[in-house]
Amino acid sequence: MKGLCVYIKAGKGHYVPAKAVHEQLEKIGAESHLVDFFDYLDIHWMERINQAAWRIMLRIPFIEKYLFRYLDGSGWGIKLIIKLVDKFGSRKLMDNIKEFRPDFIFATHPYPGTVLSTLLDKYGEDIPVYFYSTDVFSAPAVSICPYLRKFYIPTEEGAERVMKMGQDPETIEISPFPLQSSVADRPKLSKKEARKAIGIDESKFTLQLNLGGEGLGSLHLLEDILKEDLPVQIVIIGGIKKEMRKKLDLMIKHFHGRHAKVFVRGFIDNVNEYLAASDVIAGRAGINTIVEAIYAHRPFLITELVYIVIHSAEYIEKYGIGWNASEDREKQISIIRDLVSNPEKLAEMDRNFDKVPIEYSARHLAEMINEDARLYQG
Repeated sequence: MKGLCVYIKAGKGHYVPAKAVHEQLEKIGAESHLVDFFDYLDIHWMERINQAAWRIMLRIPFIEKYLFRYLDGSGWGIKLIIKLVDKFGSRKLMDNIKEFRPDFIFATHPYPGTVLSTLLDKYGEDIPVYFYSTDVFSAPAVSICPYLRKFYIPTEEGAERVMKMGQDPETIEISPFPLQSSVADRPKLSKKEARKAIGIDESKFTLQLNLGGEGLGSLHLLEDILKEDLPVQIVIIGGIKKEMRKKLDLMIKHFHGRHAKVFVRGFIDNVNEYLAASDVIAGRAGINTIVEAIYAHRPFLITELVYIVIHSAEYIEKYGIGWNASEDREKQISIIRDLVSNPEKLAEMDRNFDKVPIEYSARHLAEMINEDARLYQG
């Protein structure tokens, strides 16, 4: 079988699961190509516009909250995207399809999922398109499409939501979460072992602060911990550009104290070690980070919540595996204060993770796709 795994460059949220499934498809004997949607269609100007709009919405959550809700709900945005891709990218699409001739397409973003399945149907190409909802607990309305072969989503709550949104129930399947190999394929470590491995204090309360792939996360919680000089070591990961690094250095220097320590690490490959080393993961509610934290039994403190992943907050509170303290600085710092003083609360919370009904396996998802594509081919 030959598959095409398609993602969009928008942080790491769509790339990571596409890469995880691509790797597993190859391991089970399928030929797989991993491609960026806009690269594949040679419409880079659209990619630049998409990334610029996305970064503006991340920088200004107020705009994201209302503009995305309007665009997603109205439906005209995806109709425009389909028309533009049809006009400027369909010839390249057909050329690429004829050259590689995939048996199936796997997409981790609504654009390749909805746009490719629609255009393939329009041009009479009988290639099944499988969409995986990286939002896990829900999905954007633009991902609802009648031309999808399967709509994969890892939670019952998410499946119910997309069905109510209009996705054909026959296409919806609960799928495993495609855990990246840097987490799935490495041994689970104790906190002490992991802290030793990444070079931090082995016995100190540890907070992982995730700034996101673009490094646009808030530093308010870090500032408040440093102001109070709590006995906490903060490990900062994510995209850290020069401007952000300068902010961090100035803040650390200004609030230098005896007890709080900061380790700025940026992008990391040994995700499993950093998860294991942490007592709490905090930051903007990135879905991959939240679900990986759940896998590692590490509670997540949401400090910022954008509209497209709002259901993630409901999920972690439903199962008692984290806190939604978005935009509430006092609540955020009070949670950290409380946990530092009462570490037994983390042990109590640990039991809640066993009740979370999410399967983690990129290999199983790859097998589901490959097997269904075989059945489709007859």
